[in-house]
Amino acid sequence: MIDDEGVLQSVDVSAKFVNGKPARIEAKYVMRTPRDWDRFMRFMERYSQANGLQFVKN
Repeated sequence: MIDDEGVLQSVDVSAKFVNGKPARIEAKYVMRTPRDWDRFMRFMERYSQANGLQFVKN
């Protein structure tokens, strides 16, 4: 994941193929500190605004 602050990356990524074509990608991004969580949330805020999405707390 790339934004103005830099890169967030994970090596835990898997893909599912159906009839030889990619159908789904799953990735796990581990946040070990509150700072990591804050950084991820800033990324998600910018991503959601750029793509017309919305975050709702339940």
